[in-house]
Amino acid sequence: MRNGCQRVLTVAALLQSLVITQAQAFIKETRMVRMRDGIQLATDIYYPVTSLPPWPTILQRTPYNRDIDSLLALLITDVKGYALVSQNLRGTGGSQGEPMLFLTDGWGALQDGYDCIEWIAAQWWSNDKIGMFGASAPGMTQYYAAGALPPHLTCTAPIVAGPSLYHHVAYTGGEFRKALVETWLNAQHTPWLIDSVANHPLYTPDFWGTVDLRTRWGLVNDPQFHVGGWYDMYTDGQLEAFTELQRRHHNQKLFIGPWGHYGFNEREQGDLTYPANAEILETEYYTLLFEQWYDPCLQGSGNIGDRVTYYLMGDCDTQDTTNWNHWVKTDTWPPPDAQYTTWYLRQGGVLSQSPPVSAEPPDTFRYDPRDPCPTIGGREYIGIPGGYGPKDQRPLESRPDVKVYTTPPLAQPLKVVGKLRLLLYASSDRTDTDWAVRVSDVYPDGRSILMTDNILKARHRKGFDREDFLTPGVVDTFDIDLWSIANVWNQGHRLRVSITSSNFPRFERNPNTGGPFRRNDTAGALVATNVIFHSPGIATRLLLPVIGGPVAMEEKTPRLTPGRCEVCPNPFVGSARVPGYEHDWFTLLDIAGREVGECRGDRVGAKLAPGVYFLKHHAADMSPLRLLKMR
Repeated sequence: MRNGCQRVLTVAALLQSLVITQAQAFIKETRMVRMRDGIQLATDIYYPVTSLPPWPTILQRTPYNRDIDSLLALLITDVKGYALVSQNLRGTGGSQGEPMLFLTDGWGALQDGYDCIEWIAAQWWSNDKIGMFGASAPGMTQYYAAGALPPHLTCTAPIVAGPSLYHHVAYTGGEFRKALVETWLNAQHTPWLIDSVANHPLYTPDFWGTVDLRTRWGLVNDPQFHVGGWYDMYTDGQLEAFTELQRRHHNQKLFIGPWGHYGFNEREQGDLTYPANAEILETEYYTLLFEQWYDPCLQGSGNIGDRVTYYLMGDCDTQDTTNWNHWVKTDTWPPPDAQYTTWYLRQGGVLSQSPPVSAEPPDTFRYDPRDPCPTIGGREYIGIPGGYGPKDQRPLESRPDVKVYTTPPLAQPLKVVGKLRLLLYASSDRTDTDWAVRVSDVYPDGRSILMTDNILKARHRKGFDREDFLTPGVVDTFDIDLWSIANVWNQGHRLRVSITSSNFPRFERNPNTGGPFRRNDTAGALVATNVIFHSPGIATRLLLPVIGGPVAMEEKTPRLTPGRCEVCPNPFVGSARVPGYEHDWFTLLDIAGREVGECRGDRVGAKLAPGVYFLKHHAADMSPLRLLKMR
């Protein structure tokens, strides 16, 4: 048992030996803390001066600058009554050793997170209650320290972080996350570690297992507060962690806003601007963290409030914050009232709730790794030209290697909350390829705003720990995880799915050769002919978790009549387009009513000789439209 008089004398000695500046009342000390292999890690300790020890401790472990902002340190120490510890990871900042890509922060042979926590618990000023905090990389060190099961870890609050270094960070969908991994490791001045990641494209327990919290859901029982954003690059990892740990231990908390990796106080995300209620000020943020998490867990004061808080996104062109663009508070995730509905990808670029009843021609495209479909926005943060988040996808959707499927305008709002999946029936003439999928909210003005996206490497369709190569030309099944969202497609908007075989540089290009994975492997790359099927028995479909029952479409796509001049321009030279139907397919008829070809609504009549023609929509109930092509 500790001696109270000894603590007072020790505090007095600290006050005499350490300088207290006018800008801060806390006392700061730097120590080199020894790990189990003898390596010492640079560690700053901030002691409160407004209260006496022993104190509960807030710990941050980071590869970045370990200095804590003086006002934040003052809040944590002298206002809230915590000791504060900030430690550089192995091989970073002032710490000894070589940087190890989080591999010494989990539960392998070296367990730096465990060792640091237990070192704190053994100090005279500690009351044995230790919580962790930090965002991004410091958030990931929390997940991995928790997996090591240190006895004195009381709680964590991982913010925008990935619980599994393989599944949620380096190889989402089995494909190398090129922009994230390369850009981040280069920024850490550790480019040699890129190959350490690239040399392990298969999930193997000996390399990845000690930084994969998914393997320890039943063991990790510390309370965790998972804080993320719908446009963040780790969102579904945090949702999975909350769901699995809460189901077993009933002591988790979740908070998801309409943000990306940073910018909790920014309304502008990608091409959208959310209402003022989407902002969380820094003061509100720290109030939430302390009063509803650290204080209840570490000091026994206050309560944690609602278990789940998420922002329900929606139409940013309206002022409505009643039906969407507001916060939802509940006790569980995923929502129990969300029911999966099926949306079929049909011929003519149609996305429909009606399944095909007869054979439909498949959609074919050619994927050339030397001309990959570029990344525009999405769930990334660094390494993406033009930024990340909900960006307009129209520049991609006119590419010949992108297949687009769109609903008619919605007759009522569509509330989607939970994980989306695409069950894809497809084939390739190569033994391996990728399937890259995007889901968009199409606004009435035509903007195709990306809401979620993901990829699946074909060879990993049966598991990320194995390789099953394709039989060329044979239809196979691909279950593609499109991650989770909470978004309302407003009335008059359209739901869109686009499919291609690349999303570069967010993901590495697949060279279609079936060879061992290598970065930038385009020298011997092959062009793949990939086919999407939507006939009975092999009907590709999107699975949406919908709240609120069946969704109605507008009964008819608006009829096109010659007098309304829906083709622009008309007459035309070269080609024309059908505004609002650029991705739909039409049949071309000559003046005698004979079919003379097909075209998409964004390139009408490009191959026609001059003359009079009629245009008929493949699926919608529209009157044929008269065209005049001139020389």
